[in-house]
Amino acid sequence: MRYWKGSIVLSPTRDYPLLRQVLHSGFITHHQLFEFLRLDYSASSRNAFNNRVHRLMEHGLLIRREMPFVNRGAVYSLSQAGVSEFAGRGEHYVQPAGTPRSNTAQSSLHHSLELNEIHLVLKRSGTLVYWMPETEIRSRNDLTPTGYWKYYDAIVTVRLAGQDCRFALEYERTPKAAQHYRAIRERIEQETSIAHFLYLVPNHDLLWFVADRMAGCKRAIYFGLFRDFLQQTLTLPVRRSGSPASVSLDSILTLRRVAQRTGVLFPDIAV
Repeated sequence: MRYWKGSIVLSPTRDYPLLRQVLHSGFITHHQLFEFLRLDYSASSRNAFNNRVHRLMEHGLLIRREMPFVNRGAVYSLSQAGVSEFAGRGEHYVQPAGTPRSNTAQSSLHHSLELNEIHLVLKRSGTLVYWMPETEIRSRNDLTPTGYWKYYDAIVTVRLAGQDCRFALEYERTPKAAQHYRAIRERIEQETSIAHFLYLVPNHDLLWFVADRMAGCKRAIYFGLFRDFLQQTLTLPVRRSGSPASVSLDSILTLRRVAQRTGVLFPDIAV
């Protein structure tokens, strides 16, 4: 088969996994993108990966954003042409409404890059079964009657003690207005598809602030530090809003599974 000069033929085992990862991440660094593909066995040679990224940029599917202040090298996002390429391939994607302001876009960029670090550390741990990104959650919420009550940053399924355990993940990088947390609390209380809710924050002050705003929620919401999660992952010490006691995240997830299997409820577990 002959192709028009200047056209591109996308590899289903090399190009599409790369573009899909960028789509789901929103923003991603060069190193993060290679790590995702390496862990998924979609890339092994750094030189071949570099050439592939350059080729996709040349054909307008990837956008390279130079962010020297980020101190992380090049940052990529998907172009509109790249997004359109997935439209007919059954990919979960719904464009968020509205055009973000520049300061909001900068915040979104940092949020995405740090969320990628959370995703990567879970993949390296060997416990990750499935990471449902916000793109997929948004698609399910907006287009089907079987969605969730909130646009979570991710819904994570991990395997612990031979059982699949699932939790909704929120990375709260900066504080929001009090009324925003009231609305979130109400939505979480109405959630029937998720048993566990984890908030990761960058420092103790913000942890206290968010936990205080979420106090009184009828569902168990747990809070932990972002940097500690990168080091300890599922053994991360977390605490429930309104309680000074800490407990490891993996014990919360596995105790819930024991309660479901045996019918014995534990004090820390909210149904």
